[in-house]
Amino acid sequence: MMKFLYVLLLSALCRSAAGSIEGMKRLYSDLFGNYSTKIRPVYNQSQHVDVHSQFNLVAITEVDQVRQILQSFVWMNLTWQDEFLTWKSEDYSGIKSIHPPLTDMWRPKLVVPVSVEDRDVFKDETSSITVNSDVYLTLFPFDVQTCQFRFLPVSYNSNELKMVSSLVSANTQSSTENGEWILTASRAYTTERTFVDSTFSFLYVDIDLERRPMFFVLNVILPVVVLSFLNIFVFSLPCDCGEKVSYAITCLLSLTVFMSIVSGLLPKSSDNIPKVTVYLTCLLGVSVLSVVATILIIMKDPAKASKKIPQSTLFVIPRFCSIPFPGSRRRVMDQVQLDSKTDGSAGNGNPTGKVSEDLSSFGGYCVTSDSLCMVMFMTLWMVVSVGFLVQIAK
Repeated sequence: MMKFLYVLLLSALCRSAAGSIEGMKRLYSDLFGNYSTKIRPVYNQSQHVDVHSQFNLVAITEVDQVRQILQSFVWMNLTWQDEFLTWKSEDYSGIKSIHPPLTDMWRPKLVVPVSVEDRDVFKDETSSITVNSDVYLTLFPFDVQTCQFRFLPVSYNSNELKMVSSLVSANTQSSTENGEWILTASRAYTTERTFVDSTFSFLYVDIDLERRPMFFVLNVILPVVVLSFLNIFVFSLPCDCGEKVSYAITCLLSLTVFMSIVSGLLPKSSDNIPKVTVYLTCLLGVSVLSVVATILIIMKDPAKASKKIPQSTLFVIPRFCSIPFPGSRRRVMDQVQLDSKTDGSAGNGNPTGKVSEDLSSFGGYCVTSDSLCMVMFMTLWMVVSVGFLVQIAK
């Protein structure tokens, strides 16, 4: 008895499978017998076909700001109604869905106008979309880039085919994080644009990317700022130490190396110069001027010509409106005392003694070239740095 039941069940399954196969063959024959991929799938050809789209951002693989290229992995979900591919499931053994080859169906020919690779979306189902984006690096590395994906249905105007965005933004739920960029916002919308005498329906997807600036700040900006600040202290070294010019040139060479690193990270364009480039160039200019000032100070140092002549001062400023620099007045007074001992006079009729007496009676400080340059370059460095921070904060 059990064997008889198994035989009946097996025969029923065979009839069902045979019916499904025959029904599938008849369905494909009826649907694709007179089907043409060149005709829009509407019986009334005066109507347009609505193509609903859903933009899914999977991952941002690379952002090349030098060549201004964004490379990302995107999954596009396109949906439209094909009036030629409709049937009643009860007439074909209950078949409700089929999976025909993509090449046997009508497809909206979508292209990416600014793609640097395959422009046709349907040309390769596994290929990612690469979009060329305009990169504005004025606030680099604190910038936010807006990359726009554009999809254009060619061969059909807006009266024949219209793009419809299923979502108001890109679907980023399944996207992976990028170590250099943060996805802050996205927008998806459609619009119509006219070329010559034809109007076409466009699909736009805008993605806002915010750069993670910490790597660039810690590895480039901070070392440059520290080196430029240390360069100012070249004026605190005495002229007879022999390392004054070497110290200044070493700082200048270090800044030059960091400038070459920054130039390699930015596009070769002068349309929008990054403010950080202007800032680093100003610091480089300050370093160059400090080297020139150091060389001039050493050339004009009277101690090299004659040890008996004290270091000449630029001017004397009042005590109440000045800040004493360690070693500035003391060095001059030590030179005065040394010359007094050498000449055997302690101040009566000694010219150097008169300088000391005049300064004491005036109640001021003697300002040397090193002290003046240190104040000037420190002020210039602070003005440039504060100006850069203010511009970035805006």
